[in-house]
Amino acid sequence: MQTDRSKFKILVVDDNQPARQLIKSTLALAGYTGITEAVDGSKALDALQKSKFDLIICDWDMPATTGIEVLRAVRADKALSDIPFLMVTANQQRELVEAAIEAGVNDYVAKPYRLNTLNQKTAKLLGEN
Repeated sequence: MQTDRSKFKILVVDDNQPARQLIKSTLALAGYTGITEAVDGSKALDALQKSKFDLIICDWDMPATTGIEVLRAVRADKALSDIPFLMVTANQQRELVEAAIEAGVNDYVAKPYRLNTLNQKTAKLLGEN
């Protein structure tokens, strides 16, 4: 029996509008409809204070508040620390991946990514498989 994906609330954080739209469209095609967008890290942290989310999909490279800073803030907040966090980035340097792991990232998707990869990792982090 397939999970009702419309019940999940997902926060998509990326300063690049086309990138946010691609993630949102990919998730919508897979049946996820509870998608909230944040245009930067600080807006993401605001959204997290106002609403409960089941998953955060966040870009690393953003001005002002970066994805790693959002991740660290989420992991430091007892009310948010258990939310699965998927980092999406073009950064593939070993030390950056290690920094994300140390900060508590659940998974990592390197840009450019396959849409199927995003869907598989999303389903895994939401406990669907």
